[in-house]
Amino acid sequence: MQWSWVVLIAVLVLAAGIVVLLTIRYNQLSLNRSLTREARRQFDVARAARHGLVPVYVAEARRLLGEDPRIADLESAVVAAQTVRSRIDAGVAEHVVTDAVRTVAAGIREKASAPEAPPGFADDLLVQLEGHETHIGAAVRHHNASVRAYTRRRARVLALPWRGVYTEIKQIEYTPSEPDERHIHDDVSPGSENYRPGRVGEEL
Repeated sequence: MQWSWVVLIAVLVLAAGIVVLLTIRYNQLSLNRSLTREARRQFDVARAARHGLVPVYVAEARRLLGEDPRIADLESAVVAAQTVRSRIDAGVAEHVVTDAVRTVAAGIREKASAPEAPPGFADDLLVQLEGHETHIGAAVRHHNASVRAYTRRRARVLALPWRGVYTEIKQIEYTPSEPDERHIHDDVSPGSENYRPGRVGEEL
C-alpha cells in the first residue's frame, strides 16, 4: 500500500511538471507570435507612410527632370508594392521601391549644378523616404528574428500539443538596399540604423 502511494505521488509530480513545461512553451509561442504581429504592424505602417510620400517626391522629381523614365519606373514600383497579396511578396516589392527611389535621387543629383549644392525640397523628401526605408528594414529584422525563435520553439517536442494553435509563420523576404551615405545620420532618429520603432525595438 505504501509503495502505491509513492508511485501515485511520483506520477502526480511528473504530470504537474509536464503541465508546467507545456504552459511555459505555450506562453513562449504566444510571446513570439505577438512580437511578429507587432513587427508586421510596424512594417505596414512604414510602407504606407512611404507610399504616401512618394507622389510628392515624384512631382518634385518631374519638375526637376521632366518626363524621365526613371520616374515612371518609381511610380510602377509603388503601384506594384501596393497591390501585392501578402507581406512575403511585399518585402520583395519594397526592395524594388527603395532601389527606384535611389535611382531617381541619383538623377536629381546629376542634374544639380554641383555636388555641393545646398539641399532643396527633393533632397528633404529623400531624407524622409530614407527614414521610412529604415523603419521598414528594422521592422523586417525584428519580425524575422521573432519568426526564427518561434520556429525553433515550435519544432521542439513540448510544442507538439500546440502546433494546431500556433501554425507556421514565414519570414518576410526583404533585403535592405545599400544606404545612401549622403543621408545617414548617427543619432537615434528615424533615419538611423540605431532606430527601433515601437515595441519591436525591445530586446528579443
